[in-house]
Amino acid sequence: MSSLLANSFHDLVPPPTPEQSYDDSALEGVAANFKLLLKLIQDHKDVCNKGNTDGLRMLRVATMMTILDNVRTRIQKCQSFGDKKRSSCETKLRRCYTDLKLTSDVPNKEKKQHEPMILDEKERLKRQLNASLVARKSLEVMCSSLGKEKEIMAAELSKKVHEVNEMEDLINELKEQNECLVERLHGWSSNSNSRSAEKQGNVALQDRNRALSEQLLRSLDGYQSTKRKWKNAHEENMAMHATLEEMGAKIESGLHRIHCFRQRVDVQEEIIELDHMFESLEMQASKICKTCSNDNTIGMCQTKRRDQCLQLASRQGT
Repeated sequence: MSSLLANSFHDLVPPPTPEQSYDDSALEGVAANFKLLLKLIQDHKDVCNKGNTDGLRMLRVATMMTILDNVRTRIQKCQSFGDKKRSSCETKLRRCYTDLKLTSDVPNKEKKQHEPMILDEKERLKRQLNASLVARKSLEVMCSSLGKEKEIMAAELSKKVHEVNEMEDLINELKEQNECLVERLHGWSSNSNSRSAEKQGNVALQDRNRALSEQLLRSLDGYQSTKRKWKNAHEENMAMHATLEEMGAKIESGLHRIHCFRQRVDVQEEIIELDHMFESLEMQASKICKTCSNDNTIGMCQTKRRDQCLQLASRQGT
């Protein structure tokens, strides 16, 4: 019987491999979360340095706290995964080497020991699911606010472009007027026998030409400053577009993780149902063994019970 138990132990607990010892899949996306956190911190710092108080301050702080909680949960999950693997292997060892003549109280005690672990795992998965949902909602709110800001900036840019076009038309008109006045000024200056009234008109035209020249210079300065502002606004718009694309990728990855968490919660509930079925079969096997009258019949019952246990364990493993 000891040889059969040894064989069943090797069937149930395969030799551990390096891939089974630790699971680093929980660390996927941590670097992207850190990049997003640094971007939010930089934006928050810039707003605080400028002295502006916008409505996104509390949203940025809440998003940073959510990202930190998510990263901490992933790191703790990666750290505790190896310990849970070892504890599960030790539990399988104890269950394989347990004497088959024990009463039905022993499976009940083991079940009571394993139920808190399953409930803790289920609660932890629910907490991770809730944290992911909160992060998703905060990211959706942030993306909606960024989309509104993008629309406002696009409207401002179109307005600035219209103003720049009007300024260019005005500058062209002023240039044409200036050229006409210069030609008239040269024509009048060539006439040395002009009257005093014409001289006064010439002085007035010179004053007007000087005023128009100053207005032209001011218009050119305004045009250059407006062009620089438009260029800066265009660069900010491109950066905002890149940020929105990155946010969309983050939201898609978050939705994928939420679906994975839901599937894992359903698997935990199926494992609990299999444990209840295993307990009922154990009780039936113990009743059958008690009704046996001789040692040969008892050995056959024990062998049958062990085969049923192995079949149930293999089904549970699959």
